[in-house]
Amino acid sequence: MPASAVCVALIAAACGGSGARTSTRTATSPTPTVTVHTATSPAPPTPAAIERAAALTASRSGFAARINAMIGLPQFGGNPLTAIGSGHFDPRSSSGTVDVAVQLPGLLGLAGPLPTQVRLVGGQAYVQVPSDVAAELGRSEGWLQDSITALGLGDALSPRDVLREVARDATRHVTGQHARVTIDPRTGLVRTIVLNYTVAGGYRVHVRLTLTGFGAQPATAAPPPDRTGELQSALRALGV
Repeated sequence: MPASAVCVALIAAACGGSGARTSTRTATSPTPTVTVHTATSPAPPTPAAIERAAALTASRSGFAARINAMIGLPQFGGNPLTAIGSGHFDPRSSSGTVDVAVQLPGLLGLAGPLPTQVRLVGGQAYVQVPSDVAAELGRSEGWLQDSITALGLGDALSPRDVLREVARDATRHVTGQHARVTIDPRTGLVRTIVLNYTVAGGYRVHVRLTLTGFGAQPATAAPPPDRTGELQSALRALGV
């Protein structure tokens, strides 16, 4: 399962910023001494620290997160689709919900951000169809469905699996993908995850996940079958 699984788990399902410490430099000149403070990035965590934090975080009963994703689309000259939102994941039911605002590239984005929802239920991913897109597709279904296996993301997207793969991609060289992790020094839990990877077809993906809370989360239900269509057929209709 690639690191891209994290994106699907929390956006197609899915830490505040890294803290900066200051260093002090003293400048001497004919004028009085001036102290200048410059921000420096903290040293990245060691591989062992990342693996410990991932295991500790995966043991939590549930997760809440913010997400900021950007996907470069070759069909639009590499111009990105962006998705910003938040959601939660319940490991007990292997389900999660993410509410995002999607900004389409180019002229498609003139209408502004499109609010939508993504649900993960077991091995299935469901994407709510924004009304504007539904009209473009000429479809009556409110949701599009595909299995995570068909999407090339393995057969499990539990937080434990996802965080194990994040630890791998943050500590080893994996062709075409990379993960960067920050750790909360107070709790030892993963705070932020930044993913960069490419997928077949020339798609370039950048995802930043900010873990905002831990604890039991509500389970997510699948949409009604009579309101659900096939994701792959809809993508073909859009020429994607």
